[in-house]
Amino acid sequence: MTLQKTLVAIAISASLSHMALAEEAAANKAAESDVEVVAVTGKRISYANNTVDEAMKQSKSPIGNVMDLVNQLPGITVGQGDAFGGDDWSTTISMRGFAVSGSEQQLGITVDGLPNGGSSYGGGSKANRYLDTENTALVEVGQGTSDIGSASLDALGGTLNFVSMTPDDEESLNFGVTGGDHNARRYFTRYNTGELGGHTKAYVSLSDSYSNRWIGTGSNGFTERLHAEAKSVTELEHTKITARFSYDDANEDNYNTVSLAQFADNPHWDRLTNVWTGDPDIDQNFAEVWSTLRENSFSYVKVETDLTDDIQLTVTPYLHLQSGRGDWMPNYQVYVVDAQGNRVTRGTGTGVLTPYMYVDAQNRPILDPSADLSDATRVSSYRHTHYEKQRLGMTSELFWALGNHELRAGAWLEQQERDESRDWHNVIDPVQYHYFDTSPYWVQYDRTYDTDTQKLYLQDQIRLSDDLTVTLGVKQFYVDVERQDNIVTANQGQLDSDSDLLPSVGVVYSLTNNLELFAGYTENFKAISDAILETNQDYNALEAETADNIDLGLRYFGDALNFSVTYYDVTFDNRITYLQPGANGGPDYLNELDGTYVNVGGIDSNGIEASMDWQLGSGWSIYGAATLNKAEYNRTVNSQVLDEDGNVVVDANGNPVINPAAIFAGDKVAGSPEKIYNLSLRYQGDAYRTGLTARHTASYFGAAMGGNKDELPASTVLDFYVGYSKTLSNSELFKGLDLALVINNLNDESYLTGGQEGAYFIGAERTASLTLSLDF
Repeated sequence: MTLQKTLVAIAISASLSHMALAEEAAANKAAESDVEVVAVTGKRISYANNTVDEAMKQSKSPIGNVMDLVNQLPGITVGQGDAFGGDDWSTTISMRGFAVSGSEQQLGITVDGLPNGGSSYGGGSKANRYLDTENTALVEVGQGTSDIGSASLDALGGTLNFVSMTPDDEESLNFGVTGGDHNARRYFTRYNTGELGGHTKAYVSLSDSYSNRWIGTGSNGFTERLHAEAKSVTELEHTKITARFSYDDANEDNYNTVSLAQFADNPHWDRLTNVWTGDPDIDQNFAEVWSTLRENSFSYVKVETDLTDDIQLTVTPYLHLQSGRGDWMPNYQVYVVDAQGNRVTRGTGTGVLTPYMYVDAQNRPILDPSADLSDATRVSSYRHTHYEKQRLGMTSELFWALGNHELRAGAWLEQQERDESRDWHNVIDPVQYHYFDTSPYWVQYDRTYDTDTQKLYLQDQIRLSDDLTVTLGVKQFYVDVERQDNIVTANQGQLDSDSDLLPSVGVVYSLTNNLELFAGYTENFKAISDAILETNQDYNALEAETADNIDLGLRYFGDALNFSVTYYDVTFDNRITYLQPGANGGPDYLNELDGTYVNVGGIDSNGIEASMDWQLGSGWSIYGAATLNKAEYNRTVNSQVLDEDGNVVVDANGNPVINPAAIFAGDKVAGSPEKIYNLSLRYQGDAYRTGLTARHTASYFGAAMGGNKDELPASTVLDFYVGYSKTLSNSELFKGLDLALVINNLNDESYLTGGQEGAYFIGAERTASLTLSLDF
């Protein structure tokens, strides 16, 4: 650490060392118990934060992905390849130059303040695996800086906390049905028990959803999802107990990325096919064989106890179970032998993997490319990657109000076991369809990853006067990762990914009762993920990624107007990138490429985020958000091509050959828009409501390796909703009804939405859905 950071850490530790430990789950408690007091422009804390409001929920269809709710907040871009967000593979998030994508996980996601277990495709679970939109009270976004107690190993650039709704006080039954474009249909029901025994209330909900991919028709792929939730809240004299369970079973056919040139040729096709041809070379791109299957269950019990009038203890144990699979259909089978030349059915044998496309009349692989194929039979494979995960953890907090101090101390403990294996199945008859043998002919790998996480933190919020509050804190992570190869048992790996002492400092100064200044500095950390252990390299030489975040801002809370303006400056160090040669075009089914994870400098990001909520009167309001972001790489790495002797390779003119995987200092961060504007006009009456939202994203670079390229075109996307709600008397069959029409991409804009270096997902065309909800 620098001398400045060390002095800050020492000062914080000295100011807190004589005081008892404490923590702040109070933020989640306030969010759950009193949603109305949370302004969309954020809470009165020392860093930038924004909150999803009810109108933002109304602009999204209930069949949609809960991740989409944050897309109108400043600084955030959520990309969904599917019209209703029904494909985790094509979901990307960008915020202040940090990303969640297929290759990077730099933003934390929590549900009711508890960790989601990572957001990667391979074993991760974003918030849509835990929550239905109807059961989401709000989403709190800490841009750049997250709450010191946030339980996440990915929160380099901030945290998105999805808060589930609290059960109603009155008994009720709600039923909703949604229909829409792309054969979309959804059924949702929720039963609220009302108050039980004078101290408990609960609800249970169930939803069932289906829709086709928006690209193509017929056998163009689909998403189906069964989701259940249950939550109870028990309030005793000195203790509050909250228990929650969620279950999600999803089967998603994926979308494919396209190049910028392919998008220009046809902005409505991702190059997957919807007609079975019987030719494996073509059918490897059949939409229904690009699939994600995931089953997640998540449970927690939160116990909040008042030890005294001034001291509160919160303990929350949780359990997450995941089972999943990812599918592809390679247009070949694989022949693997051991040192004696015998065919191997588990593992990679000598490491020589020979693809073949034909077998002879005796069903023997034809490995000679010049062999006579006149009597041969074509073969192909169905490749499964299996994901199993078990997370058992606990968060605990102690809060102590001591004079003008509010002390928090807490710990997060988690043990995770993640199994990942890949097997290849014979397609019974590729001419007919993709039906496959249930027993694999080859298991490529089988590995178990164990991750042990500990986080400790300490914070003091000091109210120096009625107008000035100072917050000082420190946190530290201890993360141990181990890998066990279940085929070659001697092949093991282990790494420690501990952080330094990470300080945070914040100030909130009230200029008036409605206007406040805030400033904050924090150091964030991302542990090295277990994916590093998949490579054969000296991963102990890698340093964990870190980010220093500074926020300076102004907030106004008025009766009719709320606004927030923030200047931020972020330095992202030790960025880890996977350098992988080749793999342009189709999937690399065997993952044979000699890839390496390396630290490649980092990113400098600064800019301005602003949001405004203005109540015009008579039910009308305006919401606006603007983002001006400058994110650049701060170091040139991997710029030269070297020969086998380590000499720089030059071209015919004697100039060094530029490495196509190079990153150059000063180039724009790929996939990070520099200008985003949101503007919404809304009306909310006693019975009717409507709203129109425009989101403009300026052009930005999609790729940076070898120099900035692929300038993605600017886009403006309009979303529209209109609804009618009626409360009926108790003598009627229904207590109330609600009818809502949502049209996303009203102007049918053709645009690209997220992806990664040189490969982008196509944004969905105009899509409408209609929902009828009945209250009994």
